[in-house]
Amino acid sequence: MNQMKRFKLVQKRNLWFGFSLIIIAVGFGLMGLRAVSHEPVLNFGIDFTGGTSFIVKFDSLNARLLGKGNEQDTQIAFIEELRGVLSQFGLGKSQIQITQDKAVIIRTVALDNDRRVSVLRSLEERVGVMELLEVDVIGPTIGQELKEQSFWIVLMVSIALLIYITWRFELVFGAAALIAVLHDAMVIISFSSITNLEINTAYVAALLTVLGYSINDTIVIFDRIREQLQGKSNKITLDTLIDVSVTQMFTRSVHTSITTLIVVGSLLVFGGATIKTFTIVLLVGIISGTYSSIFIASPLLYVMYPRLGKETG
Repeated sequence: MNQMKRFKLVQKRNLWFGFSLIIIAVGFGLMGLRAVSHEPVLNFGIDFTGGTSFIVKFDSLNARLLGKGNEQDTQIAFIEELRGVLSQFGLGKSQIQITQDKAVIIRTVALDNDRRVSVLRSLEERVGVMELLEVDVIGPTIGQELKEQSFWIVLMVSIALLIYITWRFELVFGAAALIAVLHDAMVIISFSSITNLEINTAYVAALLTVLGYSINDTIVIFDRIREQLQGKSNKITLDTLIDVSVTQMFTRSVHTSITTLIVVGSLLVFGGATIKTFTIVLLVGIISGTYSSIFIASPLLYVMYPRLGKETG
């Protein structure tokens, strides 16, 4: 086995760990700064904070973008025009975003039905003919319940994964796999902090999907490591055994991720604004999950495994 081609992953484990820690530290550092400044640590959407969200399309926006002039300047001017109308209803601080397909997303505090109708009517009168694509209304109480439920769902899934992998392999395998999964969750949260990505129920669904994808890849690699351990010669060190096992599964893991990324990338480009958050989290999570399965979980297993036979030659 010593003569087999292998990537020396275990020997460079501090490099892999350090790279992940930098990404996580930057994102969580930004969250800490926001907390000190009494700002929301993450961009929680109306699913968690409560509020009203409109997705509309304006004919006037398309006409302006087709004309001469800088597209970014045109969009900024259009957003300010919308904000001026919303200010008449005390909604001047609402979030306004123009998507790639030129739809406009407006997020405000919770509005009753009469006020929503008045706002939409005023927008159409002042800005031009529009098409209402979607309206979401979430009360603040329901938003808080969703936030708590999402936390418990993620926690229970993590515990279930630990129990399953411990039963399927050993406790040390389960612990290493769980840390790798938590690594993926923290990378996604850190990315969300850096990019100010909206946290909503679609985000939580994508996060759980990513955790399942990542743990599946990790289990496949761990299964190969366990097979190698069962036939381990005393002359083979643990770092060599893990490196060889990961090397054998490397191509399979990367090819699987690439094919999945092609599908998710297509959803991101053509799926529209309503599933944008879901697809972005999937995209980041698949990359992070593949990375953690290869470069985090396996070196962690080496660090956590009983010391016998770990000396490197």
